[in-house]
Amino acid sequence: MKDTKEDKKQEHEAEDKIDFQKLGNVCLMIIVVLIIGNAILIYYMMNLSEYGKDVKNEVVNETERETLANLIDSVVSNANVTNNPTINATDANTRKISNENLIVLYNGLILDTSQMGEVELKYIDNASNDKDKYVITYYNYENFAFRDYTLGLLSNSNYENLVKIGNVGKVAISEKYEAITGMIDTKSYLPVIVSENNPKLQEEYDTIKTITTDLDKNGTDEYIIILANKATGYSKISLYDSMGKLMDNLAYIEKSKWNQTTNAEYYLSLENVNILDVDNDGVMEILLEIPKYEGEPSISLIKYKNGELSGKTNIECSLLP
Repeated sequence: MKDTKEDKKQEHEAEDKIDFQKLGNVCLMIIVVLIIGNAILIYYMMNLSEYGKDVKNEVVNETERETLANLIDSVVSNANVTNNPTINATDANTRKISNENLIVLYNGLILDTSQMGEVELKYIDNASNDKDKYVITYYNYENFAFRDYTLGLLSNSNYENLVKIGNVGKVAISEKYEAITGMIDTKSYLPVIVSENNPKLQEEYDTIKTITTDLDKNGTDEYIIILANKATGYSKISLYDSMGKLMDNLAYIEKSKWNQTTNAEYYLSLENVNILDVDNDGVMEILLEIPKYEGEPSISLIKYKNGELSGKTNIECSLLP
């Protein structure tokens, strides 16, 4: 009988030992799983961080962008307050909503995009009651790409109390939409199809710049070619279709029109061309900057759609008074 009790006691102790070992094994497995899981998570986060460094300038979360864009109107930095002490978030938001028309600025001056043609850039009358409506968020474009969005600010008074909007890009638009509807590429040579159909171009010009883009979104590229001859002092900007056919010369300038007023050489260049959908109709326009002897340049708005050009072309530029 005594042996039986002793045996049962040993059996219970053995079972307890086994249960304890099982519990220990389970705990060990949980710890191993947690360690492996943490290692995988750390590895994933490190790789995600490296990936983010590569793409952060190209891919931006849309919700985050919307939030930041809205905050621009509601938060004014210390610098902005210093330059414009009367600005507050409510006023900026109210002006943004109440503007009846799309506002487009070129170098801080008002650009009328209601129709194609040559347009004079306009200053803002600093004495006008409507001047503050231009102090709103702008979406800025430079070098054929979206740059950022900022709060436009009235500059210090210029001649005869006229001002422009500062703190914006070369082209600034008051509304957020897809102003660049496709890829825009620049090269320092002629496209093959243009060269084959216009063999004399490379013989007549020693400086070549090509802008390639699908202006009308029909699936084929057009070519804006900027040509200069350093020997003769002649330069021009021309538009060629997808088949390499000359559509029209957009602007040109001869040496006789600039060498009497400046010691520096002057040629039409990439700086004279911007490409944006400035009237929000889904088709990108060519913004051609026309230099002048004095004062602000004018802008020729040119639209290419369904094989046809609208706007002023073949413009003779001049730096003479």
